[in-house]
Amino acid sequence: MHHAVRVGLGLTALAAATGTLAQSANQNQTTNLQGVAVSAAVDDPNLAPPGTAAALAPSQGSLFEVEPQSVLSRGYIKTIATPKADYLALLELTPSAVNASPNGAGLSSKSATVRGFQDGEYDVTFDGIPFGDPGAFGHATTAFFPGPSLGKVVVDRGPGTASNVGNATFGGTVALYSAPTTDKPSGEVSTMYGSGATWQVAGEGNTGTMNKIGTQASVNYSHLESDGLIDNAGFRQDNALFKVKQPLGDRTTLTLVADYNKVKWNTFTAQPKKRTDRFGLEFGGLNRDPESQGFFDYNIDDRHADFEYLQLHGDYNGWRFDDKFYTYGLRDSGPGGVDLLGNTPNKALLPAGGVPGAINHSRYRAVGNMLAGEKDVGSGWLDSTLRAGIWAERTYQVQDQVTVDLSTMTPRVLAGTPNADIIDTNQHTSTTQSYLEVEWRPLENLSIVPGVKQIVFDRTLDGVSNFLPVGGAGHFATTLATLAANYRIAPGLAVYGQYAEGYQAPKVNILQGNGGHVDPQQTKNYQAGIVWKTPTTVADLDVYYIDFANLVTSIEEPIGPGGSLVSVFANQGGVIYKGVEGEYTHILGESGFSFTANGSVNTAYSKTTHRQISNAPESTADVGFIYDRGPLYGSFLVKYVGTRFTGVGETGAENYNPNTKLPTYNYANFNIGYRFTPDLRLQLSTNNLFDHRAPIQGNGAASNPTYYYLAARNYTAQLTYTF
Repeated sequence: MHHAVRVGLGLTALAAATGTLAQSANQNQTTNLQGVAVSAAVDDPNLAPPGTAAALAPSQGSLFEVEPQSVLSRGYIKTIATPKADYLALLELTPSAVNASPNGAGLSSKSATVRGFQDGEYDVTFDGIPFGDPGAFGHATTAFFPGPSLGKVVVDRGPGTASNVGNATFGGTVALYSAPTTDKPSGEVSTMYGSGATWQVAGEGNTGTMNKIGTQASVNYSHLESDGLIDNAGFRQDNALFKVKQPLGDRTTLTLVADYNKVKWNTFTAQPKKRTDRFGLEFGGLNRDPESQGFFDYNIDDRHADFEYLQLHGDYNGWRFDDKFYTYGLRDSGPGGVDLLGNTPNKALLPAGGVPGAINHSRYRAVGNMLAGEKDVGSGWLDSTLRAGIWAERTYQVQDQVTVDLSTMTPRVLAGTPNADIIDTNQHTSTTQSYLEVEWRPLENLSIVPGVKQIVFDRTLDGVSNFLPVGGAGHFATTLATLAANYRIAPGLAVYGQYAEGYQAPKVNILQGNGGHVDPQQTKNYQAGIVWKTPTTVADLDVYYIDFANLVTSIEEPIGPGGSLVSVFANQGGVIYKGVEGEYTHILGESGFSFTANGSVNTAYSKTTHRQISNAPESTADVGFIYDRGPLYGSFLVKYVGTRFTGVGETGAENYNPNTKLPTYNYANFNIGYRFTPDLRLQLSTNNLFDHRAPIQGNGAASNPTYYYLAARNYTAQLTYTF
């Protein structure tokens, strides 16, 4: 009994580093707490009994967690979220999360924030492996793992324990998981059509156990095309994911996973109000005039991404080992007009004629290895699990950008620039993170997890950026401490608390010389919460306080070619993040209806100015109903986003800028589905049901600011067959 509890929490903690050290054990371990059957499997919404609150809730916490988290199940991905969602569109209905999708969900996610932490300030992992742009630590959202390829998403709003590795753990982790292979053959195919001439075909198949040696394999594929909800902002994506799981004897398993993604779209941009007043809120600077910088065929982003890993898991002499060797990469290329805001005539940059623009090429490749091990030691009040591991990754990134005449796609020197080479850089990074932690269980239902993590990060850069030579090297190292505890008061009731230190080395932009010396970002995180689960109710509540030092911020300044805006980076100083977050889902008797709600009250104030920083909403909420009874199912959910500031953040009387303040907004999503048979269903979905068109993102410029707007009401219809 005691050992089974240990496995439940141990898997949850270690999964952050290894992505299920013993996934099969997690699905089968069961124990009795105070005479009631409880298991890690029951706590997982993908394995919860149908019709229970855990199976129906859009998002929920875990009884074994040591920090606030929201678990998004496969059911949520398939029956509540829009079928074409990317992972940022999936998490936008969780507490403290905000995502902007002006071109429609899955077609244009822009700068999602969690508690005010922006992309690049939180980690994204796939099956436990951190990934992202090695220069800015951000993520090419549409180029990796669309919604149909995912089995589960976990939004961890905290640094995790010492075993949680990555370049931006202080802001939390968005953990993406592939669906597991199955013992029996199974599959699913679907087709979808919707607003903006959007269509998608998707399918997945599992071979089941194919032979005497236990081989299992699966494949997932999706194809998505759309004209977009922004004018002329077309989108096309193909994604294929393969998984093979091979037992090697009784104690070892080898798993191979490979994902390939190709996406191409027309790159639009936020527009000033005077242009949207003229052309409409669907205008993103693109048109069909080949003499214009905004010609849609002159503004293209073409991306090819891949992600592969080989995992070896074993259990030898009491040690459980997990090793993942992986690589991922992204090739990104395409042309773009110099000015999609319409302020710079062609002849101002190409007096002899032509259409001024630039062609960008970039690519990066990461190669790494994650080795983790754990062993149970002691007994009685000394009962513990030792964990140790190391993550090492090497990356390179190459970028070049050349000014051209877009009408001929040939290099041209623009007026006011010294040559055609805007950017030509090479950078390399080296990351090593090692950790040691102990999960100590002095009482049967109490787990205390102290740990320590050592971080070493090196970066080199050389080349040309904005026509100027750049180069340099940075070496950063630190040791971080964590302490977390989880106490399971009763079978369905747990409390937890956490202290953790966070750290992030400066991004590559800092070495380019635009902002002088910038110190690493550092945090001290304090969090506590409670999770409650019964067959009819799931709920959780947490509070957090984050003391942030050396927050790096950027201001757009006109120092680029032709006076174009370039981000200049500097330390904003200390910031205090604090707030309260909660989730609740309750089944309303035998009606088939469930009530669900989540929300947050958040502050992120500068220690210097005592004002709210940029891109940190003061509150979020999501409330509505879920219905599931017999063949009919559906949901009605309303998302609310409170006041937030953009640009330089909240301004005072001495430099008041009303354009930095963005208004509150809300949108409603409505889904209704019908199961003709257990294997065949039709689902109709409406996003932004009441067609609210509020500005959701802006640059906060003091004059002539630009904005993105909430996408117009849009529909999808999806037919799905499961076999």
